Order: sequence, then C-alpha cells, then structure tokens
Amino acid sequence: MKKLLLLTLALMAGLALMAQGSRKTTEYKSALAFHAGPSFPMGDFSSSMPDNEEAGLAKPGITLGLNYQYLLNEQVGITVSGFYNFHKTNKLVFEFDWGDEGTETVTMTADNWHFYGISAGPSLQFSLNKNLSSNLHVLGGVANVRLPAFYYNDEEMTRADWGIGPVIQGGMDLKLNAGKQFFIFLNGEYQYMRPTFRMLDIWTDESDKVYQKISVLNVTGGIGFRF
Repeated sequence: MKKLLLLTLALMAGLALMAQGSRKTTEYKSALAFHAGPSFPMGDFSSSMPDNEEAGLAKPGITLGLNYQYLLNEQVGITVSGFYNFHKTNKLVFEFDWGDEGTETVTMTADNWHFYGISAGPSLQFSLNKNLSSNLHVLGGVANVRLPAFYYNDEEMTRADWGIGPVIQGGMDLKLNAGKQFFIFLNGEYQYMRPTFRMLDIWTDESDKVYQKISVLNVTGGIGFRF
C-alpha cells in the first residue's frame, strides 16, 4: 500500500507540470482500447518463502484489459477499466532429515490464481506531439479473485474459493496515432487489491476467513480507436 500511495502522490504532483505542455490532440471525446501483456506479481503475492504466511506463490502471468476514456475537456477526463489476470504458481519443496530414519521430501503446490474486475476514476491527457499523446490515471473499483486450492504431496489440502475486494490502480498510457481515429496503445500500471476468502481445510472440515495481498505490475500493448 505504501508503494501505491507514493505512486499516487507522484502522479498527482506531475499533473500540473504535464498539463502545461498539453495541446489539443483530437476532436473526439471518447477512446476505447483493448490491450494485453505480461503481469508481474510483487510483494507477498510473489513470495515463495515457507515462513511467509501471506505468500501467494504467484508466477508472472498474463493480463487482458479494456479501457474507455471520456474527455471532459482537452486535458481532463474519466477512465473506466475492465481487466482479467491469470497467474500460475510456484512449487515449494521441503526436505526433512529424520536422522536414522532417513529423509522425507514434502511438496506444497497450488493451482492457478484468476481475478477480474472493473475500476473507474479521473485521468489527465496531454500531447507530446501531433501523433503521440499520453494519459495518467488513478482508479478505484472492485475485483473478484479466485483463491487457488492448495495441495500437500499432491493431495488436496484446502478448497479453492472466490472472494471480492476493493482494487486500486494507477498508471500511464501512450497513444500513437495510426490514422485519424485509430491508435496504438501502450500501458504501464500498478494494481493492488486485498480480497477476503473462506478457506476450507479438507482434513479438519473447518473453514477460516483469510485474505491475500495482491500487487502486480502490468505492462501491456494493444490497439484502440476514438469516436
């Protein structure tokens, strides 16, 4: 969360300076872009440390996004973002030395993380030249996240569950004109969420309320059009 707050402050601090160099880039008020690319887990979400109870075991994955922007004037607008992420997980391997009884190897695995959601918030557009413009945005919304099932030596230990939580994201995109209305879309974005789940322990048939800190850095590219 501290990283997100620093990112938000940095974006807000740069808005006034960047807006000073803004020029009119288009006669169209709306822009819609589809984009996809790699998603890099950060912090606890990427951790595979056995002593970290909040380790998410997540590997780099993929993200798909659909962004809509409506300009209130030449610089200020509203952005709505829909997204989907998929992440495989790392395997944990433990080896226990039982002395005269030998050693035992234990594996801990999980299936995949999925999450999707929608967010909206203010954005600022500015022009770098007649063919290249940029947009800064800070958005808030909600995400639906699938907590993977966990396995102990390939035997299911906990059940998968879906949980809902707030999401905050901030980033910058570039739009390179590819005609009067079409453009190439490049986006870099930090995303944070903290959904809650009911984790069912199959061995004891008991469930606990748990949460997972999820932070990812998405780097995507795609195409869009203005209308």
